[in-house]
Amino acid sequence: MAVIEQTSTTSTNPQTASASFQWSLTSYEEQGNLWLKWSTNAPFRAQQGQISVYSGSGFPSDPKKDRKAWSWDNEHGGGSGWDTGLRYGSDWYCAWIAEKSPNGPYAYAVTLVTKLA
Repeated sequence: MAVIEQTSTTSTNPQTASASFQWSLTSYEEQGNLWLKWSTNAPFRAQQGQISVYSGSGFPSDPKKDRKAWSWDNEHGGGSGWDTGLRYGSDWYCAWIAEKSPNGPYAYAVTLVTKLA
């Protein structure tokens, strides 16, 4: 009689770690213009992060196309307030975008659409 032994490749002592970080983007009106501010509690910045503003009926499939205004995310006091130079109003599509690693295409991290009260 033959005895077949099986060995498991599954760890008997699995270890898991996780962390969560938040990125926020805020729009507001100041002196008639669209202003944006942004922040994160992450101990690192997004890869090649940019703040972008689009007009139209939605966010473009390529986040770097058809922008009305944009800024690097480490400018304007690190996100403490940026005057986009655009008149404040409804339907400005605003986004924090970053490159997918490694050096890939840009992707949306945070999006918002302005609405008048």
